[in-house]
Amino acid sequence: MTRVNFRYGIVALLLGSCSAVPRLSAAGRIAELSKGSTSGNLYVNSELGFRYRFPDGWTINQEETVVAHQFAWVDDPSAKTKNASPSQCSKNLLFVTKHPEGMRLNSFDPMALVIAVDPKCFPAITYPSSPTDQEAIQRSASQLLSHLQTPGSVTRAPARVRAFDNGGRVMLEISRPLSISTHEATLTTLLNVSRSVLTMPASGYWVIWIFVSGDDVDMDRLKATKIFLDAPSESSAVK
Repeated sequence: MTRVNFRYGIVALLLGSCSAVPRLSAAGRIAELSKGSTSGNLYVNSELGFRYRFPDGWTINQEETVVAHQFAWVDDPSAKTKNASPSQCSKNLLFVTKHPEGMRLNSFDPMALVIAVDPKCFPAITYPSSPTDQEAIQRSASQLLSHLQTPGSVTRAPARVRAFDNGGRVMLEISRPLSISTHEATLTTLLNVSRSVLTMPASGYWVIWIFVSGDDVDMDRLKATKIFLDAPSESSAVK
């Protein structure tokens, strides 16, 4: 078992825009992937071989919420209507927020969204095989980010990217401050938030953590959460 703590040492890189059109003929197996289970503040996915301990006291959202869709993976970023149908190449595994859904707040509710993505749908995205290959790291980070939605966002600074080796696998951490638009009745508000994305390969999939917070305290708390890497179950063999 390996424990991951990913709050240190980030190198700034400027990312261009480069998305990969999905190969939907490869889609389908993501539907068979286990969504995992939770007990207290521990999420477990034996098929993918990891456990994730999210902040104590946070709320598990069982239903797919608007916020989860707003920050989720998009198969084809060039499509005019991104939320018309469920993704054929990704699955939301876990969505937690600091406060219960529906609670009225004067700020952005910090969140953590965990997604599994089928890389067979995206042969054009070449995940880096080494944490020192800066060209491959920058290219992969740019491609991955282009598939992640943000609601009415404006980037406030270049993305910061860090790649590191953990237990023989390359993990990518991508952080970027954003300004996002929120709409309530006739009021539109622009909020400054930070988004941090962690990606790792797992049993033939990519697992992506998306952390979003409106303040540094909660973002630091999210980055201090732990990921435990275990041996995947026998049923996780790539099909």
